[in-house]
Amino acid sequence: MDRFLKFRSLPRREKQFFCEAGILLLLSRLSVKTIAFRHIEHFLRARWNRVALDDVGHADDIKLVKLSLLRAGNLLPLKNPCLSRSLAEFIMLRRRGIPAVMYLGVKFSENFSLLAHAWVCTGGEATNGNSENSTYAPLVMIGQERAIPDSAREVV
Repeated sequence: MDRFLKFRSLPRREKQFFCEAGILLLLSRLSVKTIAFRHIEHFLRARWNRVALDDVGHADDIKLVKLSLLRAGNLLPLKNPCLSRSLAEFIMLRRRGIPAVMYLGVKFSENFSLLAHAWVCTGGEATNGNSENSTYAPLVMIGQERAIPDSAREVV
């Protein structure tokens, strides 16, 4: 009951983000479990790889997306691995026209086993060497880090 009261006290915009995050987390988890990744990658590249808007003024939306995913992930009974979380975050950001890139990378652990990880960077984030993701070698990159100016776009 306490969670329901907390939900009711949220502003309408945060409720919408929370509901969207919950639905996308469930769908992405189901997709990762049932669909070959090449089909998921094709869908993301075909649907969400388009040119995004400028990354100016989206800091509030980016924070709200991350917060909503965290809230929904904590509430759902299923464990949401990094790939499911990254898929949901990438789609939520790109739906709002925010430049974002989803990375899939690997690294070797101490016992020489291969570890995989997925993460999302927004156009406003600097990819620095201190990040935990910097230890992974990116293999797949979907999306664009920043908007392309109108003068540089090709007319198709």
